[in-house]
Amino acid sequence: MTDNLRLYNSIHNCDPWEESFEKSLRKYNFIEPKKAWKNILTLSSQSNFEGLFPGFFKSFIKTIGSSYHPDLALNNFERFTETIEDKNYLYTILYNSQETLKSLIVLFSGSQILTDTLLSNPSFFEWINNSEIINNSRSKDEFMRAYYEFSGEQYLDINTPELLRKFKKREYIRIGLRDLLDKTDFEETGRDLSCLADLSLQVAYEYAEKKIKEKYGVPYYKENKEQLKEIEFAILGMGKLGGLELNYSSDIDLIYIYTSSNGETQETENYPDTINISSHEYFTKLAELLTKTIDEITSDGNVFRVDLNLRPEGATGPIVNSLESCEIYYQSWGRLWERQALMKARVSAGSESLGKLFFSMMEPFVYRKNIDFSAVKEITSMKEKINQNIQRKNISRRNIKLGKGGIREVEFTVQTFQLIFGGREKIVRGGNTIKALKSIYKLNFIEEIEYKKLKKAYIFLRNLENMVQISFGLQTHDLPEDRMLLAVLALKMNINGNSIEELTEKLNNEFSDHTQSVNNIFSELFKKEQDRKLGNKIKKIPEIRTLNEKVIESVFFENNKNALRFLKILRDGPKFSRINEKSVDDFYRILPKILDECREVPMANTALENLVRFIESSKARESFLELFSENKNFLKLLLKIFGSSNLMSDILIKQPGLIDIIEDTESIYRFKNKINLNKEIKKNINISNNFEEKKNNLRRFKQGEELRIGIRYIIGEADIEGTLKDLSSLAEIYIENAYQLALIKLSAQYANERIIPSNFAIIGMGKIGGNEINFKSDLDLIFVYETNKDDSLFSDNVVLFYTKIYQLLHELTSQVTSSGYAYKIDSDLRPEGKSGLMVNSIKSYEEYYRVRARTWEQQSMVRARFIAGNQQTGKNFINMVNSFTYRPKLEYESIIEISRSREKIEQDLAEEATKGKNIKLGYGGLADIEFSVQILQMMHGGKNSRLRETNTLCALAQLDALGIIDHEDSKNIKKNYLFLRNLECSLRIQNVSLMSHLPKEQEKLLILARFLKYSGENPIVIVRKFMNEYDQSTKEIRFFYRKTIDNLLRNAL
Repeated sequence: MTDNLRLYNSIHNCDPWEESFEKSLRKYNFIEPKKAWKNILTLSSQSNFEGLFPGFFKSFIKTIGSSYHPDLALNNFERFTETIEDKNYLYTILYNSQETLKSLIVLFSGSQILTDTLLSNPSFFEWINNSEIINNSRSKDEFMRAYYEFSGEQYLDINTPELLRKFKKREYIRIGLRDLLDKTDFEETGRDLSCLADLSLQVAYEYAEKKIKEKYGVPYYKENKEQLKEIEFAILGMGKLGGLELNYSSDIDLIYIYTSSNGETQETENYPDTINISSHEYFTKLAELLTKTIDEITSDGNVFRVDLNLRPEGATGPIVNSLESCEIYYQSWGRLWERQALMKARVSAGSESLGKLFFSMMEPFVYRKNIDFSAVKEITSMKEKINQNIQRKNISRRNIKLGKGGIREVEFTVQTFQLIFGGREKIVRGGNTIKALKSIYKLNFIEEIEYKKLKKAYIFLRNLENMVQISFGLQTHDLPEDRMLLAVLALKMNINGNSIEELTEKLNNEFSDHTQSVNNIFSELFKKEQDRKLGNKIKKIPEIRTLNEKVIESVFFENNKNALRFLKILRDGPKFSRINEKSVDDFYRILPKILDECREVPMANTALENLVRFIESSKARESFLELFSENKNFLKLLLKIFGSSNLMSDILIKQPGLIDIIEDTESIYRFKNKINLNKEIKKNINISNNFEEKKNNLRRFKQGEELRIGIRYIIGEADIEGTLKDLSSLAEIYIENAYQLALIKLSAQYANERIIPSNFAIIGMGKIGGNEINFKSDLDLIFVYETNKDDSLFSDNVVLFYTKIYQLLHELTSQVTSSGYAYKIDSDLRPEGKSGLMVNSIKSYEEYYRVRARTWEQQSMVRARFIAGNQQTGKNFINMVNSFTYRPKLEYESIIEISRSREKIEQDLAEEATKGKNIKLGYGGLADIEFSVQILQMMHGGKNSRLRETNTLCALAQLDALGIIDHEDSKNIKKNYLFLRNLECSLRIQNVSLMSHLPKEQEKLLILARFLKYSGENPIVIVRKFMNEYDQSTKEIRFFYRKTIDNLLRNAL
């Protein structure tokens, strides 16, 4: 019997410690084998491992042995099992998922602070068990969505401070575990932590604003001494937060600003009976409550430590400043270090538009118009003070941040170039160190070897800083002295070694090499005459002053002649117009940027054509050329839209006024939940008292929001899941407000009535019911009502009244006007379809379903969801429908009927033989997934209400969680579902149509593939790669569909 086999037998037998075990356990890197054995025996007594989980300990000990710190991992694992009541449940998961077991062990061996967080919140284990969550980073948008779902109905209520703390802890486990599993890099980690801070600040701001407004009303000031305008507030992220570079124990450096101190609060309809105070008092109270919400230490700790010392006048200055007071302070007393601080500033939360005003106002202070060599002496002086400070505080060379050659010296080097050249070269501006360093190198201010050394060192040092801090959650920047801790740190830095000594030596050597390189470059920067050398390094970029095919040949234009034609129109204007030399200069200044961006978009020719069409429709060519030359990021975004989406381009070209949405970065880059969306739409509607104007405002709002959502999808700010949810929320809010408008108008006609009937509900079906609508989707809606005894007090026919509501709703939504229509309403899912009444009572629905409804109608009700109207009526209808949809058993004949229905749809409607592959109705299309999920819901939903989800992916997740489908199948089907929905969305957003067929032409397939981020030099290879993935995806979907139907049929016999 081998030593290992004897070891495992002894574990199952719970044998006492023997000296022979020491050798076996040391092979698995245990430092204290005897203590480890005690932990292992405790675990072995927790279940019948031989009977239920054979071989578990073999995998378990092997996994622990390869972890960062086996002794620590084992001890923490035992502590964790004590928090789990159902041990067999835990071991079932770990036995079936090596991935989850590894994640737990890595966490327990790599971070005591994150381990303690999990021990205090064992429910977070479900979070770790979701590999999809662990495998992916989050954008700011995704953080907002995640928090909105996490808080649910408690969003912005009294529990907000507590919820923020719990959410932050949960997210820290995800971010930290991704780091420890080496699934990310320091840039992504910094961005995740910074976006989490942004989300926390935004929620805290909204919470504080709500509380302060309830007591003091809304702050207003007079703009241009006439119009009253609400005063805005912004939170500026500074330092590492500003640069999207937070680490695990960072403070968040903030500055609070507001529009004007020349105002006061007023009560409003939403905030009556309030106390009037000055705007400065209002924002001081708001800033104090916001800071407390984030910074205060409670039983759950804080969200982040807040540092406000970078504000004007530092710790002695007011907590919040108006724009005017900021301008006076910085222009009068602003110092060099404050210029440095403001270079990293960005809007973390609050008003982006206010932030833009602030940054525009600060630009002359931060970045001098000419090359700023006068700053060199100040910078040199500051550098000497830093060195003296390091010596005075006895800061060790082993301090990762402040020691010689540490992080601060890399940042200082970058900021020096930014201060000197930032006024002239806008490309070097920005708060992110790595991006700024790259720009400095591109402009030839540093040599390639210096760039590579600085970049490599900065990445190493920032990773090292993160690994030091993640271990215990301490705000430290010093390398540990303990050799064991250093060895563990080396493993976390992916350094290999066979002993503690070797690991320690390798880590120390690499640290020393990098810091020496940085310090050499940093010191060289401040030698005498360096300012002259820097000046000589300015790279002269040659201007393009010609326009021919050679100039544009490097761009993948489908038609070079057409591309040239559009560029000449852009340069010269329409035929017979007078050529403006300044506009020609502006054109040549932006031409390189135009060509660069056209290389990146799927439809290069279309980008130019749509840009020209837009400028012609706006009748402001010269103004736009000037704007583009000053704001190349704006030009980049426009070309991205025009070269990716004809749908979005058409909206902009028909309504150039919507360009404000693109300029409003706050709107584009920030997720809007339904609460805020509803506030905005009501604000737009209430601008006018006239019904026709309200109708037009409602429609314009929808078009503007659809444009915003489309842009977010195109630039990757929202993924396909988020985009479908956003479009569904927009449709739902639109219908809700259209219904309210219809009700108000109709109620005015019955002003003399004692009662107005109100038991009317709008039910969403299909994609709107499932929160899955796409661009240009119809809305499947049905309209129901209830009667009660009060209806007798109404003099007119109640059904006629409700029918009039439907007619007004149809007018507000589907009537074609000069700007098109908002949505097409499809009510064919009502009883008797097209020949049935538009509005039906719940009682008549119940009678119809009981006597005449067919299986496909039962299936369609899986998606039924209340959208608008009377909530109780909607609830009563859904309860009635559920009793019809989710029966105790789904009969064999019904399964056959659903299967045949799917076959008939594919044969009669997919038209794949004539029109090409149909991603929706064809072989292995979306319908296969939807039918599979819905039939399983119908089969099991009668016994388990958790399955009564209207959203396909939510239902799929529940089927997985309940063990009805295999976990791997669930993951695979979700992946394929999102692939096809992404493809469907791409087709619609590109082609302004409802097409579900893949194009047959290679050129169009290439455009589609490039939109979906397939890349490469060879167009044929790109298309082949895309089509191979499509074919594989549909094959896997069809296999799952057939397996689902076959299993159900076998079990139903």
